[in-house]
Amino acid sequence: MISISNYNKSIKQINLSRLPKVFQEGHDFLMEARDWYEKDKTIKESIDLYLTRLNEHLSQKRRRSNTGRDVSFITRFVKLNNKTLTREEIGRFIQSLQRTIIKKQIRKSSLYARHIEKIQDKLISQYNMLGDGEQIKVQISKDWLAELTTCQKPTTLDGIPDASAAKIRSPKKSSIFESMDHIQSDPSEDSFKLPGDLGKLLGDLERFELAITLEGDQGGGKTRFGYQLADAFAALGNRIAVFSLEIGKRSDLIRRMREEYVHPSNQDKIFITDQLPDGFETIRKSAKDFDVVIIDSWNKLNVHSSLFDKLRKEFPDTIFIVIFQRTTQGTIRGGTAPLFDAGINLEVVKVDDTFRNNYAVATKNRYGETGLQYNIHSRQLLQEDFIEEGDE
Repeated sequence: MISISNYNKSIKQINLSRLPKVFQEGHDFLMEARDWYEKDKTIKESIDLYLTRLNEHLSQKRRRSNTGRDVSFITRFVKLNNKTLTREEIGRFIQSLQRTIIKKQIRKSSLYARHIEKIQDKLISQYNMLGDGEQIKVQISKDWLAELTTCQKPTTLDGIPDASAAKIRSPKKSSIFESMDHIQSDPSEDSFKLPGDLGKLLGDLERFELAITLEGDQGGGKTRFGYQLADAFAALGNRIAVFSLEIGKRSDLIRRMREEYVHPSNQDKIFITDQLPDGFETIRKSAKDFDVVIIDSWNKLNVHSSLFDKLRKEFPDTIFIVIFQRTTQGTIRGGTAPLFDAGINLEVVKVDDTFRNNYAVATKNRYGETGLQYNIHSRQLLQEDFIEEGDE
């Protein structure tokens, strides 16, 4: 339920541009007049009416889109019983289920929420125990299988089985596939864009399992660019955790980067540490408490690069921005797997020793264009052949 007290946080989960115009205007009014909410009776009544209508609209929309999604996943899970699946197949099922939960197509108020939560926990547990390419036979206990089977049987109001029940049992289809008619017609309400030229560089982002890798030449400005990203995400209201494992948090360099790249209004949203008291577990704990986690750099964690993908899948609603160091051969240390797993790969290119011409370029981007060059010094997009006057 959206209220005046949680409005800023709640409204970030909604794509305002897809709401009817009356709600867009209501939002604009609330943002302009909220300081008078407790001071002016008329303004308070207007805002309360807007919030009531908005909640009713969103509730109706959820009811239309959520019907049957919990039963659909229970049906798919039951069909996995006694089947041998690879780690990758289990991962795809988990990903599909978590995407549905994040989009609130399955809610805690669901009649079968207990089963959905148990299914998710069981599959994640099996997934984490398996290595790449390993397989496991799924076996559901007799009692639980009986409960799940009961959930699958839809009935009409008078208790007579619905004809659609036969449709659940008849298709002979593989459990790893899902009909494309189950894909939502509307764009995700979780999509967003960073302000300024960073938004143009990265495109329309989606929070789900969003991970960004940052690698490149030594001295090119990877850390500096990381703080620019932190500032941009904080400007959207996100809470940022920065693991400064290459540079101590009390270093004067950190202070200078804060002054140069982080706007004063965003500084209270960005938190920094140079410690890992519980090793990699420190990262996992922080992923539960922050919207964005920046790691500078991954190599200081002293863990296998495969944990990068596990991290983003275990915390699909947390955005990870990870800096990787290069070897003398020009490849990232620890293996290239993160470059395949991440949605965006950014490379920092060192043009000269002045730093004025160094730029970042997206070599892979599932959300926007590749090849665009972003000058780290000027914080602007530029042409590929751009060189500042006097630096030739």
